[in-house]
Amino acid sequence: MATELFKKYIWLVDIVHRHGPLTFAEINRRWHQSSLCNGSNIALRTFHNHREAVEELFNICIACNEKTNQYYIENGSELGKNSVANWLLNAFSTGNLLYESQSLAERVLVEDIPSAQNFLTDLLEAMRENRRVKITYQPFYGDEPFELELQPLFVKLYERRWYLYANKSADAKIKLYALDRMQSMIVTDEHFAMPEGFSPKEYLAGVFGVAVYDDIKPCTIRIRAYGDAVKYLRTLPLHTSQTEVEQEADSSVFEYFVAPTHEFYRAVLAYHRQIEVLSPAYVREEILWNYLTDMANLYYNE
Repeated sequence: MATELFKKYIWLVDIVHRHGPLTFAEINRRWHQSSLCNGSNIALRTFHNHREAVEELFNICIACNEKTNQYYIENGSELGKNSVANWLLNAFSTGNLLYESQSLAERVLVEDIPSAQNFLTDLLEAMRENRRVKITYQPFYGDEPFELELQPLFVKLYERRWYLYANKSADAKIKLYALDRMQSMIVTDEHFAMPEGFSPKEYLAGVFGVAVYDDIKPCTIRIRAYGDAVKYLRTLPLHTSQTEVEQEADSSVFEYFVAPTHEFYRAVLAYHRQIEVLSPAYVREEILWNYLTDMANLYYNE
């Protein structure tokens, strides 16, 4: 049921975004052309419920121009500045077009995200209503799964995995849970209150990837990129804090304000010899002694 509702939310956002402004009658006509239609019109009350759900879940407002009775995406020109809303609209449009045009299914290849298949839609509904969830969790480091009751605060997609940030009723400390390590989940009838003034964006400011460590603080890190890596970083920054501070003929220096965690080192090392960490010294030494030296030993110590 939750999955069908989300498909309808996606359809509505996509139609208004791509073809709006539209009157309710025009939306209904397009609804009848959709594969989601079961032969009946969209009830006006249902339509408004969907509008409210879209705004609550995704912060995308489908507003009405009272002079023309047409519906449109409010502040559509500002959505490009909102990375979440912009990503959602692009994902919605692509997903809806593929769903409506099955002939394209074999011509568009996307990465599979297994963790989105089982619990994401129910989890988003729980977040929308601020309801606690009970999960059975199997971490990679343990042999036996265990049960938890959590207050779901927000989710993040990173490297083809969805992650849940949540705390327990008696413990305000936020912890991280991967959806693909959940074996089961039940949305309870118990509600919780979001921490006053809490901002997921601020909580993850300075974080590279998903993990937050109390003992690894953000710092200013400078790297030098060579060759094609410069173009790659300009078009797809490593982190939102990225700034290009120096340019030369064959290289550029980029600056970040992030916590130097394993995820950061792994991203830098993925560029091989095309990225060099310049400062601070302890980050540069960490790359050299705890990563590059260990990797070299795998090949030389035989």
